[in-house]
Amino acid sequence: MINTVSTKPSANPGLITISEILSLTIPQMLERSVRLYGDLFAMRAFRNGAFKSITYRQLLEEVNGVAAGLSAQGIKPGDRVGILSENRPEWGIAYFAILKIGGITVPLDALLKPTEIRHILRESGAKSVVTSSKFLPDFISGEISAKKLEFLVSMNGETEIPGDSPLPIITYNDLKHAGSKISIKWYDGDINDTVALLFTSGTTGQSKGVMLTHHNILSDIKAILDLITFYTTDNFLSVLPIHHAFECTCGFLTPLTGGASITYARSLKSKELLEDISENHCTIMLGVPLLFEKMYSGLLRAIEKKPISTRIIFSTSMGAVKFIRKSLGYNAGGMVFKGLREKAGLSSLRLFVSGGAPLPPEVGQGFEHLGIKFIQGYGLTETSPVLTLNPPSKPIHASIGIAITGAILKIDRPDNNGVGEILAKGPMVMKGYYQNQDATRQVLSDDGWLHTGDSGYMDNEKYFYIVGRVKNLIVTRAGKNIYPEEIETLLIKSPYIAEALVMGRTGSDSDKQLVDSVEAVVVPDYEFLEQQAEQRGKEFSEDELNSIIKIEINRLCADIADYKRVKSFKMREDEFTKTSTKKIKRYLFIQPSVNVDNNSNHQGNPE
Repeated sequence: MINTVSTKPSANPGLITISEILSLTIPQMLERSVRLYGDLFAMRAFRNGAFKSITYRQLLEEVNGVAAGLSAQGIKPGDRVGILSENRPEWGIAYFAILKIGGITVPLDALLKPTEIRHILRESGAKSVVTSSKFLPDFISGEISAKKLEFLVSMNGETEIPGDSPLPIITYNDLKHAGSKISIKWYDGDINDTVALLFTSGTTGQSKGVMLTHHNILSDIKAILDLITFYTTDNFLSVLPIHHAFECTCGFLTPLTGGASITYARSLKSKELLEDISENHCTIMLGVPLLFEKMYSGLLRAIEKKPISTRIIFSTSMGAVKFIRKSLGYNAGGMVFKGLREKAGLSSLRLFVSGGAPLPPEVGQGFEHLGIKFIQGYGLTETSPVLTLNPPSKPIHASIGIAITGAILKIDRPDNNGVGEILAKGPMVMKGYYQNQDATRQVLSDDGWLHTGDSGYMDNEKYFYIVGRVKNLIVTRAGKNIYPEEIETLLIKSPYIAEALVMGRTGSDSDKQLVDSVEAVVVPDYEFLEQQAEQRGKEFSEDELNSIIKIEINRLCADIADYKRVKSFKMREDEFTKTSTKKIKRYLFIQPSVNVDNNSNHQGNPE
């Protein structure tokens, strides 16, 4: 039988004061949560055909056992230990255990290639890696290796990997057994100790190790809790990669700070996600824009397949919800679309939180109209990561929100439209990049201001808006500034376009820094095209597809300034290579040494 708790919101008996949270280390935070919420469920995961739960008290017991075992194996304060696995409770156990003995975690992206993981392990000087059986073969074969690695830890109870390993492999059970034989004195940590080295793959190809402290992360969590009310009965569905700062701080450490629980999704498949939400009564889900866009468009497409009477009822209801909200300021979507949410498996959800990239406003607005509170925030790995959040009571879906408690933001050298680089200062800002003073000096000034690399502006109500990345700025020969992200957001509004990458197109003269026109590389939405082909009874020809994309680009660019309009385009069959937070790795496609025609099968001129 699957153990669950009620998801009815109740007063949180463990509201955290500033003095408490800012004076604790992360292991001390967990111990505090165990004192307050010991018998509540901390985590759930799918095991042997059902979701199994672990309480806060059981979680701490596992952490202490693994921590003692790591100490018995020679891990000392300051030693770096990698964590490499899919999302699961054992990831969190490793994280807390490493910190409990003064170690430094090196969370690794499970989507990286062995050569990239090897590079990070060598750069960090990791002494050990805690991993799941899925990744052990790469270590055993030698594809992943590093000079300072002394042993591996398998999260699984038993090691079932055949072959001779170049390194000793110790299971969690082995660690707990070894730890039980020694007398352990837990590390008396300092809030300014480094907690993690987060190596950002980002979109530049330059990997740097961000050093975050206990104080960085817990000050960020405190600020989040100042803006958003969580309950001990909340259940977070974990879908984003846990190694990433957004999921680690907001979807892992934040719920455990306040006595909520975490359910680890089985996969990102829509059917299983909805089943996981419904079966576990999940109330909160963090995601990136692409995930929410697909969820929302999927709902709309499902409705489009319904009989005309159902479509008319939905359209009328949506119109009524919008009218009531605009005229009375009341969101009737919770009541009007209650049945729809129940049928979709979303009835338990009360809050979606988006981060990692700007979200199209219509997606957030759409979910709000359907009765699910939706907010987005903004931040960087270098800021632990949250800097801004939309207040749930007053979200502006086109905005990244207001500065959180302790964060000071300003616009550097604004232009005539008030747009400039966003600078940030506060307790959540990193110590610097690991063993890379030059890179640190490039982004972090002596007086504590972090250059985010993002261009944006602030309105009269102190809500911030992102325009684009400073390094992606396109400057035309006429001196006009173009932010490609703005145009890309427009293009993917077309149901025929799944992805878009906008770049400058230079002329033939010697000045290649200034562009003559804007060009786009688009990935058609082949799923939508297949649906359209079924309805009309035949496939689209290459010429037809080219014509459709041309018409869509011209339609979507009709209301923007002429110098911003896409003048030419290419089509690409394969999705763009992305980071784990679904940002396109621009440097792979825009650098002069890369030919974007390699995967293109059509090209055209919209005008």
